[in-house]
Amino acid sequence: MEGRCLTIQAFLDQVQILRSLVNQAAEEAGFREDEQYATQLAVSEACENIILHGYGRENQGPIEMLVQSAPGSIQIDLWDNAEAFNPAQNPMQPEWSPDDPPIGGLGLIIIHRVMDEVRYAREADRNHLSMKKRTISQDQD
Repeated sequence: MEGRCLTIQAFLDQVQILRSLVNQAAEEAGFREDEQYATQLAVSEACENIILHGYGRENQGPIEMLVQSAPGSIQIDLWDNAEAFNPAQNPMQPEWSPDDPPIGGLGLIIIHRVMDEVRYAREADRNHLSMKKRTISQDQD
């Protein structure tokens, strides 16, 4: 698996840098455009949660990402120094009307719906979120 590592400071406008790296890796892995977008969306949601909820406000520390791709799959690992929080637990599904969907609060649901595997560990006072996605064609093999 080919891997690339990148560290950003926890600013919302820096998340696009990680999204671009994920998109490039997903493209190299042979993902369709909708799969590339879904993978980018999961990373965006995870990073926004780290910045807004973990650190509590912007630029309270780094977000480190390792993205590894192979034909048909992508592995994304994120590390941060924020307070411990386990996004790998299945989130509660809020009830809402299609006419009045909630604003916000869906990030963990999105991550769990678009990624095939979501794991979390607290390692040496750091959060480690690991996410894996396979292309649909890989799932059918």
